[in-house]
Amino acid sequence: MNLVINKVNELPKEIIDLIKEYIPKTTLVFLNKTNYLLYHSFLKNIIPNYENFIRDMIRKDNIFVFENVIRENYIKWLQNKNYFYKNMIFKNYIYFIFYFCIENEASNCRYFITHFFKELGMCKNLHKKNIIKYIR
Repeated sequence: MNLVINKVNELPKEIIDLIKEYIPKTTLVFLNKTNYLLYHSFLKNIIPNYENFIRDMIRKDNIFVFENVIRENYIKWLQNKNYFYKNMIFKNYIYFIFYFCIENEASNCRYFITHFFKELGMCKNLHKKNIIKYIR
């Protein structure tokens, strides 16, 4: 495998650009960070259950992907009222994600959520809010 990569790296830049034109964007998105930033909008079409993808990024504490997903969807998630999960009702999807970060010990994702809300000027004491109602 390393031989193939080394041979591709030896090719002139013009040929590499021509080859990239034939590679689907859904494949290019996974190659590096710059391609991810350019083509991450194609992921929603590829992934059948996007919510499971978000939860998986939290479980793995993958801050780079999680940061882009939150910046793209936070307005929609704030408007999504009464999210149900494991006999609990959350005020909105953002509060659920924050709870899920705590539950899965995803400290990088949790840290990003708190600083993102401070950046927006919302919910200074997110950890103090009564965000969960238990269904019995």
